[in-house]
Amino acid sequence: MTSLEQLRGYILEEVLARLLYESGYRLLVSELQDPEALKRGAHGLLVRGRGTDHQADVLGELTLPVPFSLPLRIFVEAKYRTAKTGLGDVRNAHGVIHDVNEHHSTASAGSRAIPMRRYHYRYALFSTSGFTKPAQQFALAQQISLVDLSSPGFSRLLRAVDPLPLTQGRLVRYG
Repeated sequence: MTSLEQLRGYILEEVLARLLYESGYRLLVSELQDPEALKRGAHGLLVRGRGTDHQADVLGELTLPVPFSLPLRIFVEAKYRTAKTGLGDVRNAHGVIHDVNEHHSTASAGSRAIPMRRYHYRYALFSTSGFTKPAQQFALAQQISLVDLSSPGFSRLLRAVDPLPLTQGRLVRYG
């Protein structure tokens, strides 16, 4: 059975996917969209890294070309929790994005290898409870985007994700 917190986390992922789509990203939802870089995993789509494969909550590709750069993909992680997101999650983001950006495939043409299409991946970590100071400092130094959904500007988004109030982990029933 799915808990209310898991359901809210899933809804948050769907809302963030819609946000990316509305911001000009093509959502990557199937390994068929890029068999070289993506594959189906037990719990969703995986992105191939140099050392291992990584699951993203939402994965998007910017539809507008970025001049003088590889095509841009964004790796989104959503954290729906009551405690602030800490340094461990941001360190994980740093490791994931470096592993994914260092993966590349090649095809051979005779005796030389020809690089296949490559992408530049960026990482955005969304949190409903904000981030600790060490997490913010590390993210700034490592160019990991942090989005604090607890700020007033995201209240409408959170109401869409969180229509059922909880008190001490239990659903509050009205009427």
